Amino acid sequence: MAFVGYTQDTTKPAPSFSFEDVDNTPVKLYCNQKILNQTPNRFISIGYEFQAASTLKNSSNTANNGQTFQSMQGLRLNVNTPIVSTNQLIVSVGAQYARTSFAGNQSINYPLYTDLVANGVHTSGINATIFKPFNQKNFFIFQASADANWLSSSLKQINFKATTFSATAIYGWKKSDNEMLGIGVARTYRLGRLIHVPVLLYNKTYNDKWGVEATFPAKAHVRRNINAKSLLQFGYELEGNQYALYTNNINAKEAYLQRGEIKPRFIYERSLFGFWWLSVQTGLRINGRMNVVDRYNGKETNQIITNTLTNPFYFNISINLVSL
Repeated sequence: MAFVGYTQDTTKPAPSFSFEDVDNTPVKLYCNQKILNQTPNRFISIGYEFQAASTLKNSSNTANNGQTFQSMQGLRLNVNTPIVSTNQLIVSVGAQYARTSFAGNQSINYPLYTDLVANGVHTSGINATIFKPFNQKNFFIFQASADANWLSSSLKQINFKATTFSATAIYGWKKSDNEMLGIGVARTYRLGRLIHVPVLLYNKTYNDKWGVEATFPAKAHVRRNINAKSLLQFGYELEGNQYALYTNNINAKEAYLQRGEIKPRFIYERSLFGFWWLSVQTGLRINGRMNVVDRYNGKETNQIITNTLTNPFYFNISINLVSL
């Protein structure tokens, strides 16, 4: 689901200097993947998201006034842990689950709408991230994930055709303890449809209060550090995936919902106690895509249902175990 969302390091950035050991043998130093004052990485995240009412319309049927969802809401779970953590290599693995339920009227005669109300959308996946520093300046990041995505109340319906695979590779430069820059490429479903896009990583701390954290185009935020235990962010993130439909109501041998969202938002994070932090975000959920295609990785020419979805405000809250 993500371009880059890694959780590996538990230390502050190492100072940039060289030294020799007692035998006068030069010791090679390596950069790490954090900058000063960066948003804490998450090991465990338990969250809940609520989206206000929105209307689904079939854009090919002008006589259709649309069907309204009273709300969209669901649980968000994420776990990440390092399995290798050395100066020369960091490898982490993780798992995630997300469900969005749709509150609405099941008696409405519109197949996609009734399927969403009856079943909701589910995503369950695994991921792995590698951070490989080459020296104090250069590094490489590789992230890969596999997600099972489906509309059904039964786990028996999951099969290979419900699975999407995403990956990101970035080569970068750590210019100082306050700045990291990287370029790369990503295979992603963030807007619901498979795309391959260039990626720009830019993390920069300007002073004790202000910074930028971006993996463009997936997400970008301006950061305001209030103090050592709280911060604010303003920016956006792209989300989404492709879901296998299991229904007799859609006239196709195969059918997939391509769902994408654009989320401009404010985020407030603060320490509750120890390494447990609270995160609260609110913003607008803008529809990026909500269409049905007749084949896996279908393009615009494969669409069998084209929809629009109005753009509600949303709210997300989570409790997180972090590394500083």
